[in-house]
Amino acid sequence: MNRVNLILALHNHQPVGNFHWVFEEVCSRAYEPFLKIMERYPDVRLVLHYSGGLLEWIKTHKPRVFEYIHSMVRKGQVELLGGGFYEPILVMLPKRDRLGQIRSYTRWLNTHLDAEAKGIWLAERVWEQSLVSSLREAGVEYTVVDDSHFRHAGLEEKELDGYFLTEDEGEILKIFPGSERLRYCIPFEHPEKTVEYLRQFAQQRDNALLVYADDGEKFGSWPKTYKHVYEEGWLEQFLETLRRNKDWIRTTTFREAVERLPHRGRVYLPDASYREMMEWALPSRGLMEYEEVSRAMANQPWGHVARQFLKGGTWRNFRVKYPEAHQMYARMLEVSQKVTEISPVPSLEKEGRGDAQKELYQAQCNDSYWHGVFGGLYLPHLRSAVYQHLLLAESLCGSSTGAHVEVRDFDLDTHEEFKLTNPLLNAYFKPDRGGHLYELDYKPRGLNLLNTLSRREEAYHKKILEARPQTHVGDVKSIHDIIPQVEEELKQRLHYDGYLKEGLIDHLLPPQAALEDCLQGKLTQLGDSLTAPYQCRFEERPDGVSLKLYRHCTIQGERDSLLIRKQVDLDGLTPSLNIAYSLANISKKEIVCNFGVEFNLSMSAGEAEGRYYLLDDEDRVGHLAISESFSQKKKVFLVDEHLGLRVSLGWDKEAELWLMPLMTVSQSESGFEKVYQGSTVLPLWQLSMRPGDRWELRIKGDVEELAL
Repeated sequence: MNRVNLILALHNHQPVGNFHWVFEEVCSRAYEPFLKIMERYPDVRLVLHYSGGLLEWIKTHKPRVFEYIHSMVRKGQVELLGGGFYEPILVMLPKRDRLGQIRSYTRWLNTHLDAEAKGIWLAERVWEQSLVSSLREAGVEYTVVDDSHFRHAGLEEKELDGYFLTEDEGEILKIFPGSERLRYCIPFEHPEKTVEYLRQFAQQRDNALLVYADDGEKFGSWPKTYKHVYEEGWLEQFLETLRRNKDWIRTTTFREAVERLPHRGRVYLPDASYREMMEWALPSRGLMEYEEVSRAMANQPWGHVARQFLKGGTWRNFRVKYPEAHQMYARMLEVSQKVTEISPVPSLEKEGRGDAQKELYQAQCNDSYWHGVFGGLYLPHLRSAVYQHLLLAESLCGSSTGAHVEVRDFDLDTHEEFKLTNPLLNAYFKPDRGGHLYELDYKPRGLNLLNTLSRREEAYHKKILEARPQTHVGDVKSIHDIIPQVEEELKQRLHYDGYLKEGLIDHLLPPQAALEDCLQGKLTQLGDSLTAPYQCRFEERPDGVSLKLYRHCTIQGERDSLLIRKQVDLDGLTPSLNIAYSLANISKKEIVCNFGVEFNLSMSAGEAEGRYYLLDDEDRVGHLAISESFSQKKKVFLVDEHLGLRVSLGWDKEAELWLMPLMTVSQSESGFEKVYQGSTVLPLWQLSMRPGDRWELRIKGDVEELAL
């Protein structure tokens, strides 16, 4: 029997900002029991990668687990892979941050675990060919991606039994294909299935090399896997199976493979990630069509051949699919540039830059910037962590006193945005998108109070609508194969927004408009688009700054019917925005409508204890996820005792007030779930304006800390 080399590479990661109890649970159910068993099999070599943030947590909170890792590295049983310190998608970063993240983590592993990391784990296996020169400059010799990358380049599965060379700008990198077949086999099928698969390659040639590279969480943390892997003994059965076949199956590491085995030739790979990621990156409608094509191909005799050339989207397109992800990305680039201006040398140890750079690196953790089978972008606490670290990094770069205005294309769309800032607040405005307020940062707490997510159609929503009650729960499966149960309530939550849920959104509604219309995303506008552009100018004064916006509005097809002006003032000392509206009927007809100004504010939770509304005289009316209309109100408070804050919005004319939750329906590893993304506050005023009439309004928004 020819010999086969098998690399077992596990990637362990928890997002920056995840809850402490999640770290605890995953460590106790997956990371620790796995290491305990592996320690009893010192002859089985393996490769481990821990994202830097997770390993820092383990070192602090689970020293015994950290010592397991250290001991196995010292004994030579384990090779540790490096990577970006806080698990960024490297193609998302400026080159300076790519190099800084990789070098910083390489040094950390060497200092704390005596590990010399020559290879890296590529976060989400997101690959672009231009990475080669960056990786080589950072001292990386090899990495691993999925075999789908190679199949898209035209290679056949039977050829993917070794490692390859790839090149960019004359720099050469060794690159390994991880087997998708093994990803779905381990740990979900009987160990003999893996042996059978390896035997196929042993029959082709001697010293073939196969790579299993996947998430360590599937060994105990994914649904039903703890019982399967540990209580029912799958892992020990697998390791005993390898021992029984050790005469021809040899477990090895990436480092040993490149030292002992020849490469299989040169390859250039297309921009890609693993198959599922490229599917998720497609627009929702495109993904539905893609799935139909995939199913049709599966029924054709030539389908298995053509399948390798069916490629989904690219990771960067998540920033098109989800504008909120792009806004975080653009904000990250803004802060990265500020950190660089302190010192252009990417080194955490450089005096005056280290803390700011570490905060920036944590904000670059990938999970919040995309969404697939895991919650990712849909999880507010992960997005909050991104903004918190960005704001901390920004504050460590230094700040000026007083109030001032910055004008720049902050979101990279060729249009200028306006940033009003003082020592307590940042307020970002987008004149070309309805003059909306799209980010509001309370600096002392590192909070973006407009950290919301709009409701949009997802391809998997079709599965929710078509779901039927399940009567049988089958064997343990990969997350990608699980068909979750669906609560009937979720079907009633599938409503979509036609605009981004931001702040300072101007509505012109028919008098009969109802709160339920807003909840269902079905508001009918009398005026033209909510995102119609405003003209804009600003003024800086010794006591503060003003942003002045105006536009001529078309109502029911009649152009230039209404002139809307709105002015936002920020002084140099307080966390308050003062907003003044002026509406003038410049048509020859009477205008009858409801005028509303919508704000979407993100609190830490909707229905949890200590999150509630107060109205006018500070009467408590319910939690932050209520849907209710109130008449003749002049002020509302959103109280979040967990954050220790309350945000108030007040206006000088009594209004009908709509309060409602912003709830999305998303998928996660545990199934489908509703997620509170924020609270919508929409005061409305009935207008009846004759030609030449003018109507004025003042709104004040405040942030104050609670004395709890």
